[in-house]
Amino acid sequence: MAAGDAAHEFRCVAIVGLGLIGGSLALALRRLPDPPRIVATSADSADLERALADGIVDSAAADPASAVGEADLVVYATPVSVTLELLASTRSRIRDGAVVTDVGSVKRSVVSRARAVGLGARFVGGHPLAGSHRSGFAAARADLYDGARVWLTPPEGGRTQDGEETRALERVAALWRSVGAEPAVIGAEEHDRLMAWASHLPQLAASALATALARGGIAPADLGPGGADTTRIAASPPSLWADILRHNADYLRRPLESLQGALAHFAAALERGDREALERLLAVASAWRSEE
Repeated sequence: MAAGDAAHEFRCVAIVGLGLIGGSLALALRRLPDPPRIVATSADSADLERALADGIVDSAAADPASAVGEADLVVYATPVSVTLELLASTRSRIRDGAVVTDVGSVKRSVVSRARAVGLGARFVGGHPLAGSHRSGFAAARADLYDGARVWLTPPEGGRTQDGEETRALERVAALWRSVGAEPAVIGAEEHDRLMAWASHLPQLAASALATALARGGIAPADLGPGGADTTRIAASPPSLWADILRHNADYLRRPLESLQGALAHFAAALERGDREALERLLAVASAWRSEE
């Protein structure tokens, strides 16, 4: 679905954090035929000033607490640990009836904190699968979410008799559809288990491979296309990924063990000089990758 093909009903959106994800959301909302008022705040004052000067946001707030007060949708586009802190510190400034969401790669801790601070059915966890190894507002793009899956995780147990949770979920889904994304609902536990395999393990594998290459004295310029593709996400922001991995460490245990086991099988086949075993291992990988 192209951006703008679906309508949303938010009049004022507060975006806390103008990095790649938050900045791209602001750009995508701005290009809508009838964009909401956008209030933003950012830890990087230069990014905030640029967004305001370029007309991407309507108002620049000095801090998160100041940003959320007038919004009917609050989007925390910050690292998971920061979002956890902000949910508590800005809760009293969020207006009654406002919907709250986030964009973090781990959902259990965020959903739990939202419930603990009393947001209940008004909080809808979000995770757009549209990142990049690049970061910051300079990397933001208005088309980042075109065709992108966005996981939405409403709080378990937050449903009310008047359907408040369902209503909040529908409104957040409509917002994401309006910027070209494809929202889908998933539980927080299932999300974190899936992302441990589908997102967090690949990041660890790419970073481990880049570390091994660096220790072997290999420069990035020495890599062929395959090596460059495989290690691209190793350039992702270390602080952001350390935060993500720490918050999903329990679900990463099995994926890491599986990867270590696969590498051990390759190492054993190489040690034996077993060509047939190597081919079998490679064939399994090739067949899986050819399924898409």
